[in-house]
Amino acid sequence: MRVKNRVVRCLGCVVVAVLAWLPVQSTGEQVDWSSAERVTDGIDMIGLSYESPRLMKAKAIRVDLFNKSLAFTASGRADRWGQPMPGYTNLTIKTRRETVEEFMMNARAPIELGGRGLDMLVAFNTSPWSPCPEPTPTPYGQTHGYNVSDGVVVSDDYESSRVRGLFVVWKNGRVDVRPTPLPKNSRDDVWIAHSGFAIILKDGQPLFRPNEGAVHPRTVVGVSRDGRWLYVLALEGRHKNVSLGADYYDLAQIMLSLGASDALNMDGGGSTTLLRWDDAEQRPVVCMQQDTPPRRNALNMGIYRKHVAGDDAWKRTLDEGRLFEAAIDGDVDRCAGIYHHYEFTDEQDTPPPAGYRPFYISHYGRHGSRYQRDKGRMRVYNVLLAAEKAGILKAPGVALLRRIRAIVEAHEGMFGCLAVRGAKEHALLAQRMQKRFSEVFASGGKVRCQSSVKHRCLTSMANFSCSLKGAVPQLDIEFETGERCMERLLPSARDKDKDKRRSAINKFTGKLLVETVNADRLVNLLFRDLPNRDEIVGSRHLFVSDLFALASAYQSLADELAGGDTSIFDYFTRDELLALARYKNCKYYAGMGNSVEFGEGIVWAARRLAVDFVDRAEDAMKKGGVCADLRFGHDSGILPFAGFVGLEGAGDRIPVAESWRHCPLWRYVPMAANMQIVFYRREKGGDFLVKILFNEHEMAIRGLAPVVGPYYRWQDLKARLTRKTL
Repeated sequence: MRVKNRVVRCLGCVVVAVLAWLPVQSTGEQVDWSSAERVTDGIDMIGLSYESPRLMKAKAIRVDLFNKSLAFTASGRADRWGQPMPGYTNLTIKTRRETVEEFMMNARAPIELGGRGLDMLVAFNTSPWSPCPEPTPTPYGQTHGYNVSDGVVVSDDYESSRVRGLFVVWKNGRVDVRPTPLPKNSRDDVWIAHSGFAIILKDGQPLFRPNEGAVHPRTVVGVSRDGRWLYVLALEGRHKNVSLGADYYDLAQIMLSLGASDALNMDGGGSTTLLRWDDAEQRPVVCMQQDTPPRRNALNMGIYRKHVAGDDAWKRTLDEGRLFEAAIDGDVDRCAGIYHHYEFTDEQDTPPPAGYRPFYISHYGRHGSRYQRDKGRMRVYNVLLAAEKAGILKAPGVALLRRIRAIVEAHEGMFGCLAVRGAKEHALLAQRMQKRFSEVFASGGKVRCQSSVKHRCLTSMANFSCSLKGAVPQLDIEFETGERCMERLLPSARDKDKDKRRSAINKFTGKLLVETVNADRLVNLLFRDLPNRDEIVGSRHLFVSDLFALASAYQSLADELAGGDTSIFDYFTRDELLALARYKNCKYYAGMGNSVEFGEGIVWAARRLAVDFVDRAEDAMKKGGVCADLRFGHDSGILPFAGFVGLEGAGDRIPVAESWRHCPLWRYVPMAANMQIVFYRREKGGDFLVKILFNEHEMAIRGLAPVVGPYYRWQDLKARLTRKTL
């Protein structure tokens, strides 16, 4: 083999590494690692390019196993581990599939955002798995062979004919390539064990002859004879004029040249991926030129840097934009924005000033998780049906149609209604309110409830109030609904300029959609390139946007569709999900938020709701006997009201295009979003303080001076709510 000069360009990265001449003439000549790029202390990366026996290109990393600051982690069990795999009754669920990039980003996402908080440096794919058509029509994978991740057995299939060999990371830090099966008396000492297709190198000797086996893209791991160095090779293939791939003999020669004594061929083909983290760009870098979208694999592995307690300087590099990405990497459902389910977290109350006790709560709650509002939201389904009839639907499109059909069937007769998840959200919110402010409800009293006329709001009110009365049976609960309630609870109900504003917003966000989202890949994946394709699909951007909206709404039906394989997010790449999440955040914030461009009219329309808060609070304080006023409405009520109040974060005046950075809607206006104004009375003196909870979090009010912490004088907030101009 002969290695030539070349310049490596990593996709998604502006870093250009100029690699030195590597004159590897035979298996006896070694790669010069002194010319490698330093990823971090203990990890080097180098590029390889070959002309014989065929065109081949690869990236390799060398990891110093004696560096005790480095540690391994891997993909773990899926939440439905061991259950039958939807659509594949002969298979069981082992892991949830994810790309190597998704694996790395989830690992790096802060713990408080659902990630693992690890400083992951490099990541790569590992074990064989199934089922694996393109694209795989299931979010789950069944791994082959014996696989252990972070000390937990993922699969125990020694009989699999597909695997021959194990890559083992022992709990003491030693790394090993060894045949299967692993002796039972040593399994408790395993931290990671991932199966591979074949051991290709043992004690420095190739185990295959030239031209033995097919030529493919390959992922290989190897260990030096002294156990100090781990080598990971990602070799490209099926890439005309770039890299054709390698057979087992080629791989053995390359691993020898890198310095390995033992080496194992892992899963390859479309799964082969090697990533490194780029500190300057604050993103993972794909260190290969791939001409196909990254595959979601069943098992991936990463190496991260361990930090001592309190050493979190590496985390502080996250800006607001990266926090948005990190939140979605921690939980992909968050990209749904306003369709995201409610996240319950444990909150600690700041103690009120001495002598003050809570006695009354004034509340506004958005309805809980729901079905889509109307059949118009199923436009994607009609497009796919028409495409199937016209014969332009590819296999991935057929699989997508099958998933969407299940979602559509679940909606029949339930459009706009509250889902089971939504009912649970409001029942639990009531329990948490009563437990957190038990003094408010301890003596019973009247609870006044008013609701939008929409079914989902009425049912939310019913679940909340029944749960509250179940906790405190002596409560006297009143209900009110009707058009008069709609005028109070829905600011846009009396907004004379809403149609004109909506037209301007649609024009603004329509342009933003085209600028933000690339729709070509997904359209080309689903539909054949025939003359009638554009006529059937219509606007590509609108189709992809609608598909994303349907994918986002799926999580609301977690109970109704339990056990079915109807998730749609798998059809999008990570970059597409992030782009669509940003766009949708901007779109809905433009219509409901306190934006620079449109917010003044939207926020001012919430003054009737503000007056209702004031009037009912004053009545409750004057007459007594009322412990709570509960309102049940919509996102288009609670977000404008947050702007009218001036809540920090949710109510800030910001440009639409920046809303995803400063006001992520998955956090502020998910399903069952709520605002609670809690009133405190001094035992002697009759002075009143209030604090505002938004989604149960204590909030600051811009422009008002607190008495202490989150506590404000009621007279100051009252003046804010009854002002005559913004």
